[in-house]
Order: sequence, then C-alpha cells, then structure tokens
Amino acid sequence: MTVTVRTARRSDADAMGRVHVESWQAAYVGIVSQTHLDGLDSNQRAENWREAISATPNPTHGRRLVAELSGEVVGIALVVPDRSGTDATGEIPILYVHPTAWGAGVGYALLAECEAELVRRGFESGLLWVLADNERARRFYERQGWTADGGEQRDSIGGIELTEVRYRKALR
Repeated sequence: MTVTVRTARRSDADAMGRVHVESWQAAYVGIVSQTHLDGLDSNQRAENWREAISATPNPTHGRRLVAELSGEVVGIALVVPDRSGTDATGEIPILYVHPTAWGAGVGYALLAECEAELVRRGFESGLLWVLADNERARRFYERQGWTADGGEQRDSIGGIELTEVRYRKALR
C-alpha cells in the first residue's frame, strides 16, 4: 500500500479528529490517566481542526499535513517555526498515526515530509517533544536520526504531571 502525504483540507477535519483522539487512546495507555483518555472526544477535536483550517487554510507560519493509506486519512502532522522563537529551528508539535496503520510506513512518510517542509522553509534544524515514557515514539524518532538533547519540560495532562523530552535533528 502506498502512503500519500498532502496538505490538510477542511474536509479532512473529521478524520483528523479521529486520528488525533484514537492515536492518543492507544499510544498513551499507562502513561496518561485512563479517565482522561476515555474522555477525549473526536468530534470536538474535529471541530478544532475544522476551525483552525477555516481560519488559516494555508498558514504562512506552518503547514498541516495528512497521510493517506488506500485513500483513508490515517496520519496527521503539523510543522511550524520553533515556538520559543529560534529563527533557525522549526518544530513538529504534532505527529500522530492511527493505531491501525502503525507499522505501515505512515509515520516515516509523515516525518520525512515534515523534515522536507522544514528545509523548504529554510530551517537548519528541527525539534519536537515526546513524553518521556512513550518508548515507542522515542525509538521511532531515534531510528530516523533524531536525538534527545537533554531538554525537558513538565506538562499536566489529565491531572497528571508528565515529563516531555526534547529531540533535535540537524537538517542541513
């Protein structure tokens, strides 16, 4: 099966909401509170995506991506300038793949397009944050040449304090 990565459209919002929520519900079991995961609403997340795409369909500061497998949206990603304001660094704050598509190359295709987009936008390096306990994601990024740089931040998700680790990759 061929993975196709393209810019997200407003009509993708329902699928994006489903991918966003169901990937969290599978990937974060045992990391994030089960009550929080059970309370995630794909319809609300879809509405958030619809509003964001409607407000800025082609954001000059970033790009929303979807990955399709056999014509179905099974992955989502977002590429933006580093939110801390570093001019030479771009960021990938969102990259999620629906669990039914894990192992099918969707994550690799999405990440490759994110990296290519960062290069097209003139960034010299990229960064992303991963929950420290998300070993699957950490191994995935490390296989693609991303390295934990020692940066950490705390985040409260579902009332639980979690640690995120920062990964970087030189793009040029």
